[in-house]
Amino acid sequence: MKKPITFLLGIPLLAHTSQAAVIAADNFDYANGGIANQAGGSGWNNEFNDEAGAPAQSPSDWDTVFGNAPTVGGNALITNGGGTKREFGGAGEGVNFPSNEREGAFRGAGKWFLSATYRVDSLFAADTNQWGGVSSYDFGTERLFFGMPGQAAATRYFGIDESGVGATLSTIPIAAATTYTLLIMLDFNTDRIAMWVNPDGGDTESSYDVSRSYGGTNWSTAVRFASAGGTNVTWDNVLVTTTFGENVPETSVALLGGLGLFGLLRRRRS
Repeated sequence: MKKPITFLLGIPLLAHTSQAAVIAADNFDYANGGIANQAGGSGWNNEFNDEAGAPAQSPSDWDTVFGNAPTVGGNALITNGGGTKREFGGAGEGVNFPSNEREGAFRGAGKWFLSATYRVDSLFAADTNQWGGVSSYDFGTERLFFGMPGQAAATRYFGIDESGVGATLSTIPIAAATTYTLLIMLDFNTDRIAMWVNPDGGDTESSYDVSRSYGGTNWSTAVRFASAGGTNVTWDNVLVTTTFGENVPETSVALLGGLGLFGLLRRRRS
């Protein structure tokens, strides 16, 4: 299992590679309060498809999709008994032509990666189902789920779930009040979904911690962040790209070397 991210003097010892393939990013630099209708960050206005007569692209915004409205607190997204989603396309939403959401959709082809930091404050008793994660949406329908699928067990594990089909769990247990970096992949081209937990520069596109074959031909139009009631999950540093390397943090060797603290960053693999 990979160790949780180590922070030094409030500075994460990680840095993203170049951003050439970025689709969207959001660090939730909003005032504390509801996330609904916020449209900051960068991207979220892609035009993967060219439909004549479609409206001009502009950034999409965050929408509450169910339950308790997710909020922003301390420049991070917080979910607890509810969910929020944001489209890859612009502000015009909808399945019918013309809409920005159609323009920005992955139409059963291509691939995308999403990375984000993830922390669940507490874990329920073993006999109570608990879940929290990020999903791929096909317009108004959740298709895929990554993070902590629903589990009622003494130890809960990271995993992925195809709605109505089944879940696959990793061997990596989830610890409460611990910050992880999750990297997820939806690859229509090779019919695979996958997730890495705390990826680093030694990882590759085939070194995932958990994966499932996936032959779905539905569209991927948006991502949703959500968690069960009583499950307080904090999200930050959301980055969506079309290239694996864009989302893989690398150890800042220069910073560690200058401080003489190489020993602070330790990692174990299961």
